[in-house]
Amino acid sequence: MIEVLPETQGDMLAVRVSGELTNEDFDLYRELIRDRMRKYGAARLYYEMIHLDLNRVKPGAALENAFFDLVHGREYGRVAMVGEKVWQEWAAKLISPVKKKGVRYFDLHEREQAMQWVQEGKV
Repeated sequence: MIEVLPETQGDMLAVRVSGELTNEDFDLYRELIRDRMRKYGAARLYYEMIHLDLNRVKPGAALENAFFDLVHGREYGRVAMVGEKVWQEWAAKLISPVKKKGVRYFDLHEREQAMQWVQEGKV
C-alpha cells in the first residue's frame, strides 16, 4: 500500500509504503514522481517504509519500478529512504548511484531528520 503524506508539495513527494505493494501502487508512485519531474525538472523524494515485507511485493512491479529509476535517476533531487530493516538500508545503498544526488538512509526513529533533510538539505 502506498500513502501520500501531507508534506507532499511542489517538487517534493512524500510517501509511506507498507504491507503489500501492487502494480497499482507502483503505477501511482511513478505517476506522482513523473508529474513533479515534468513540472519542476527534478523531484525530491521522502520514502518511508513500515511493516514492508519483500514477500508481499509483486516482482514484476518492482522490476518495472527499478527500470523507471534507472531511466529517470538523474531527475531526482534529494532522496531520503526511511526504514526499519537492514535490507532497506542495503536497498538505499544499491540504488544510490543511479540518483543524481544519491540516496540517504535514515532509521524509522529519524523520520523527522529525514524529512528536514529532504525539504531543506539540513541535518
